[in-house]
Amino acid sequence: MSTTRRRTLLACAVAAVLVTLAALAVLPRGAGDAPPRYFFGTLRTDPGKARLEHRNGIGVAHLTIRWEQFEPGPDRYDTRYIDHIRHDLRTLHKAGARVEAGVGINHPPQWLDRRFSDAAFTDEHGDRYTDTANVVFSQKIRDAVRRYIQALDSKVGLDNFWSIRVGVNDHGEFTYPPPVPTDGRPGSDYWAYDRYAQSASPSPGRARSVPLNPFPGWRPGERQYRGASFTRAQAARWYAWYLAALADAVNWQQDTYRSLGYGGLLKVLVPGAGYYPGDYATAVREYFDGRHVGGLIGRGVGYFKTIEQIRPGKNVQIVTTSLVNGTGVPQANGCRPTDAAVRLDSSSDARVRRWSSARWVTAIARREGFAVAGESAGPQVHPYYPGVMRDAARQVRTCDLKGLMWAFDGNLYDGTPGSSLRDYAAMIHHLT
Repeated sequence: MSTTRRRTLLACAVAAVLVTLAALAVLPRGAGDAPPRYFFGTLRTDPGKARLEHRNGIGVAHLTIRWEQFEPGPDRYDTRYIDHIRHDLRTLHKAGARVEAGVGINHPPQWLDRRFSDAAFTDEHGDRYTDTANVVFSQKIRDAVRRYIQALDSKVGLDNFWSIRVGVNDHGEFTYPPPVPTDGRPGSDYWAYDRYAQSASPSPGRARSVPLNPFPGWRPGERQYRGASFTRAQAARWYAWYLAALADAVNWQQDTYRSLGYGGLLKVLVPGAGYYPGDYATAVREYFDGRHVGGLIGRGVGYFKTIEQIRPGKNVQIVTTSLVNGTGVPQANGCRPTDAAVRLDSSSDARVRRWSSARWVTAIARREGFAVAGESAGPQVHPYYPGVMRDAARQVRTCDLKGLMWAFDGNLYDGTPGSSLRDYAAMIHHLT
């Protein structure tokens, strides 16, 4: 073969490759290796069911890790428990699942409270809450949490997790702890009375990124402060600080994972609808007095005020954990394009109170530019029923959610109405 002919054939081959690559570059969305439109998973996933579920379109598995078991003593790690985590993680990955982790800072070890007894969440009545770690006000607790996460990274590997769940309360969600159930007591405990929340000046033990309490010693409902009248505007300023501290705890967690090189999804869990603008207006009038405003104010679940304070990022998702939770008129209503035009203040209260929790949270998060995903609330919140998957699918589709985690894996197999594996597979097929 002549040199000229070889050059001609080579040029033709190169041209053919370039044409093929150009064609691949303009394939329509959904072709080739494009990612799926939605993700689907379960909470409390049984690793032994993961392969079956993957064949039915359920691609995300949830793995719960408990800090109290991982680190039963300071800097002392349970190797058997860690081996158990590694085994479940390998099983889930072999089944083809992406793994979402609850890393367990909402399950703190008992030694944490013994070691930092001045750092527990404390309400205005002096009651302490130790069922979750006080990552809001205590730098000591934040440092202990960071050491735990570093140990988790070195012994298990954060990069093994497709996503990590982020929150503050005992369920790992974006709220303060619930009120202490005490007879004859106002129903809205405020968790800002530990030593560090009340600090009037910087100190080594208080969370460095949380602003100083503007009115240390003031308690909701009081009309006087240090011998002078206390205005409603001052009460609102105190409460704004209280909400900002809660949001700072979420931002601190994001920063911690990123500083360790984690690049997966960070999912901020938002339960229920929280309180509405009209409730906030009432709380200001009453100086946030718990006898008149109810427990939601103390839990800080004014999402129209707090979600905007979460630091955005391409890997941050807001997760409404309240799909099909029985709210809305009609029940479990989905989102509408006109939701974006509705004002998020008391003038729209009558309208938005008819929205489902998922619709309300989605509208707030969308305005702040966040991607939004969903979780079903679970039958312990509102019983499942025939057609519950259809209602969940409508909320996913109309709210343009990134995906759905179903609560709970066991409900796909225990005869719960409307919640079988077959129901879930049919819903996934319908949406995809």
